Amino acid sequence: MKILQSSDTQQMSIILPNQSIPKLGHLDMQVTISATVNVSAEQARRLVNRYIHRNVSYLMHGDAPNLMVAEHIYWQVPIIFTYPSYGVLGTVGVIDVNVETGELKLKPETITEIKQHAQKLADHSTPETAPTS
Repeated sequence: MKILQSSDTQQMSIILPNQSIPKLGHLDMQVTISATVNVSAEQARRLVNRYIHRNVSYLMHGDAPNLMVAEHIYWQVPIIFTYPSYGVLGTVGVIDVNVETGELKLKPETITEIKQHAQKLADHSTPETAPTS
């Protein structure tokens, strides 16, 4: 579902995880969202970038966040892995950021999984398989 933010004209995606949507037929969905967004999408991306660069690798960065609506509302920031002379190798994970506090939601295994995915991408990237910029 695409919506316009009420405070400006920036478009964003809202993803409603675990929603049952019929393959065919009528769909009637009403969404009411109430939260105080104290952290913008760009601020969330910067917070993630700072954390990733300090604690994981300077070869990774946050991409454009998605606003996620579940038990709480948060920004989900995809982590992109790049490699010199190859460019972007792919997405290696996500980090969630609380829209009200800016707190990063990290499980102990999150960083391990991000590093493992990055290693797999690096191992399978050769000059023949690497994406071109």
